[in-house]
Amino acid sequence: MYKRVFENLLKNNIDIRGKRIIAGISGGPDSTLLYYFLLYCRKNHSVRFKVIHVNHNERKGAQSEELFVKNMCKKRKVEIALYSDDSVNSEQRRQKGFEMAAREARRKIFLNEARENRADFIMTGHNLDDAVETFFINVERGAGIRGIQSNRLLSRSFMKPLIFLKKSEIREYLDNRRIKYIEDETNADEGITRNRVRRKLMPALESTMKNGIRGFGRMLENTSSVLDLFDFIIEHEISVVRSRNPFILDISKILYYNNKLRKNLLYYIISKDFYVDSALIDRVDSLVLSKKPNLRVAEKNLIIVKSYDEIKIATTDREDAELDAKLVFGEEREFNGYKIRIDKTVVNKGEEKIKSCMLFPFEAGKNFSVRIMKCGDTFIPFGMNSPKRISKFLSS
Repeated sequence: MYKRVFENLLKNNIDIRGKRIIAGISGGPDSTLLYYFLLYCRKNHSVRFKVIHVNHNERKGAQSEELFVKNMCKKRKVEIALYSDDSVNSEQRRQKGFEMAAREARRKIFLNEARENRADFIMTGHNLDDAVETFFINVERGAGIRGIQSNRLLSRSFMKPLIFLKKSEIREYLDNRRIKYIEDETNADEGITRNRVRRKLMPALESTMKNGIRGFGRMLENTSSVLDLFDFIIEHEISVVRSRNPFILDISKILYYNNKLRKNLLYYIISKDFYVDSALIDRVDSLVLSKKPNLRVAEKNLIIVKSYDEIKIATTDREDAELDAKLVFGEEREFNGYKIRIDKTVVNKGEEKIKSCMLFPFEAGKNFSVRIMKCGDTFIPFGMNSPKRISKFLSS
């Protein structure tokens, strides 16, 4: 089984030999198989990995699951980090529901661990059943093409090496080798949408379709291929995205398209990096069309900033979401795509006009900061006594 998973990665041009991996392990059958696969890779392919277990504290069995994963790693001398998350009581849960709030919390933790450990990939134990279930759940929610495409083997740094395996295959393999795993007692709760799909729809698909859910697997693979093509065209031919990190859109390129095409394009581009819905796309589109040069809005957990001919989007928990920054004399600071430096110097009378510089009298103070321009901002130009609107002087 482990060799089969490894060879499937190679078949898809993914080589993890000698790589650093962050692995999300819950203790369930899927993540347990992922854990033992990584042990195989550590022994045979020099893979280094660290286990991350996130306890959302929402079930009685959560503590025993944490202990199970902790002991599993201790036995094999695998590095592990344990996290306690309060998504069950958070405002994010009230807005999005527990499942999505918890998923976003785990994603944030995984990304932080990957940065700190300089990991090449983040692995999770999603399987083919998970992908098909997610497909139907998202269809019910009216998701776009990104939402129904849920079985990508690799999406940026996130990898699902078990995505081609059925859950029944995974359970059979573990049971035959008497490998222990944790059963989630909430799987029987049909009040949860995913459980209803799993217990009622999935068996019907397996029994009535010629190839069962594997037929859906091929359909999802074809969808992924189309998305990859679209991504390539948008990235290299349309060039709407100026930067992915930070995420910046070119307004002039977006305005080329009519209303319907423009919104579809915005959805397709932004959904690659962020969770989006129609309300978010409408908000971004309104900023694109607005004649005001500088605007800032907060939408769910995102900060969206319009600055003349570009729109910048960032999650509220990212450092680059800051809209202002303190300046220190003699030190260069990057802000909103610009490099800014503030120094103390002597400027003789008549030499006030220096290219690419702005001058402030010494009595202006000792503490300086830079921020995005807001409507109504003013300054007093040299040689004048009254404030003038910055927007009257700066056109781009």
